[in-house]
Amino acid sequence: MDVYGLLAMYRFEDSHLFALAVVAAAVAVATSAIRRPPRRCNRCREINREQAIYCAQCGDKLPDR
Repeated sequence: MDVYGLLAMYRFEDSHLFALAVVAAAVAVATSAIRRPPRRCNRCREINREQAIYCAQCGDKLPDR
């Protein structure tokens, strides 16, 4: 079922849409605060996985977090 079909099933009032917008904004802020900056190598500036110990590009040991 598409989004318009779901919205047609429910009758939204302005107060419900406002509450929905507030919840969506709160979720967006909360999830953006969780993200860490990418783990970069100090030598070559390559972005590595969070769990990496050594750089995937140059093999240099990554700094501890």
